[in-house]
Amino acid sequence: MDEKLIVIAVDSFASAQVLQTYLEANGIKCFLQNVNLVQSAVSDGVKVQIKESDAERALKLISKVKLEQEAVKVVNPRKILVPVDFSQPSENAAYFALGLAHKYGAEIKLLHVFNSPIIDLIPFSDVTTIQIDIDVSYHILHKNAKEQLLKFHAKVKSYANQHGMGDVRVGYALREGVASYGITEMSNQYKPSFIVMGTKGEGFRNTELVGSVAKDVLESTRIPVLAIPESAKMVDSTQVRKVLYATRFDDYDFMAIRKLMNIVSPFSAQIHCVNVSSDADSSLAKAKMASLETYFKRVARKTHVICEIVEGKNMVETFTDYVKENGIDLIAITTQKRNLIYKIFNPSLSRRLLFESDIPVLMFHA
Repeated sequence: MDEKLIVIAVDSFASAQVLQTYLEANGIKCFLQNVNLVQSAVSDGVKVQIKESDAERALKLISKVKLEQEAVKVVNPRKILVPVDFSQPSENAAYFALGLAHKYGAEIKLLHVFNSPIIDLIPFSDVTTIQIDIDVSYHILHKNAKEQLLKFHAKVKSYANQHGMGDVRVGYALREGVASYGITEMSNQYKPSFIVMGTKGEGFRNTELVGSVAKDVLESTRIPVLAIPESAKMVDSTQVRKVLYATRFDDYDFMAIRKLMNIVSPFSAQIHCVNVSSDADSSLAKAKMASLETYFKRVARKTHVICEIVEGKNMVETFTDYVKENGIDLIAITTQKRNLIYKIFNPSLSRRLLFESDIPVLMFHA
């Protein structure tokens, strides 16, 4: 009986040929599927197949090439944007960002986006019309928002001085408009390395920050977003000791791991690289996890990394149980394409993590 063939990669015909040549030069027989024999040079979606018994060795060879092609230098962020609404969650986020900035040697900018009312002139038959002085109304709103922002800024600076972080530069900015647009506009101008948001605060509750604002900002700016839930107990980045990176074993893992390490490097945290599978004993899954473990050792030499394949049929419950059982402090979620924030791994998983988690969630593009 012939040995089972598995798909090791799906790529253009040209890239598939390169991979086939490389693997066969190292003694691994490859088979190409879905090749357009008439216009093979422009064929897409070509599957590179190998024998299942060759999976572990093939993945090691592929990861070796990726390691040789990529630099491994960790570059610390220099700017952190913190949208605030003056609530306790946004205050927690600001303090968390302070700790990050202190470790990174970065600066932070507090941003408040306030909404001016939409004015409708409503006629009352032919008797009277309510006249509203929009300029005066806007001036009052702007004045109140600025006063609150200055007060909040002073409180954050005081906290920084009291906790040995007085060297962190803390700026502020005020914008008018819808939260997501204001944050996106400021992000494009300020160009932060990532954004720290407190979730479910007073002003954000009505706009569903996690489900709407954070998603919109992530998609429009492609800047990593760190969401600090209202129920999160931590206010200090030093409390991040265990980070969960959930993997689907796709081609974006290597880029995602590098970006993850750039962000969490100051934490000195333990990384848990976890895949949920209905068959934890799969030789292919084990080979892919071994490949990721090798890569982690290269780009995170001083970091303790635990790579696990956890068996489970319900991805949501399995991840949730893992987080609780292992004392995870930060969950890292990746997305490769816009408009896919709810399709990461599993729609119900991402929605549950974003809406119900009491643990900070890092969302970033691979």
